[in-house]
Amino acid sequence: MKTTKILFLFLILILNSCSSDDNNADTPDDNPVSKFAMTAKIDGTLWEMKNPFSSDYATKPLFNYYPETHYIQLQGRKTLIDEIRIFIKRTDLKVGTYAITAATYDASKTQIEMSYNSKGTNIQYPIEGSLVITAVDTNAKTVKGTFWFNCVEDYSKPVSTSNPVTTKVTDGAFSYRYDVAY
Repeated sequence: MKTTKILFLFLILILNSCSSDDNNADTPDDNPVSKFAMTAKIDGTLWEMKNPFSSDYATKPLFNYYPETHYIQLQGRKTLIDEIRIFIKRTDLKVGTYAITAATYDASKTQIEMSYNSKGTNIQYPIEGSLVITAVDTNAKTVKGTFWFNCVEDYSKPVSTSNPVTTKVTDGAFSYRYDVAY
């Protein structure tokens, strides 16, 4: 009886040691895949985000100045009140670099908005920066890229000593699926 238990345990040990871990088969060590759809450093603090549904799907714009027929919205939410929203104009949905300037709300360009309510200050308006789309797969409906931008509290004025940069967003990266049912 004792020999049978030992053989049985030995068999289980052998079977467990022979199993392969396929989770890393498609992801080489030098190219890890983030479990977050968007990451960025906000004033030096890392934010790791997914959309409000905890996935990597682009979401539908809520306001008609970003109509879904003209934009895809990449929403990265850190908390209920802190998020970054990237509105990529569908005509810009190709590899390239796009300047981020003060929002115009007129469906004319790719734009970024930010809600940073836990900072405890006035609304933060992206005023200058850059969005780089590094990959678009129109068959798989995926878009990847990087971004950075600076915010002020008064978007109607240029950056100056009376309207200084109040929030810096650096090292931003995103990887989303778009035009997918969720």
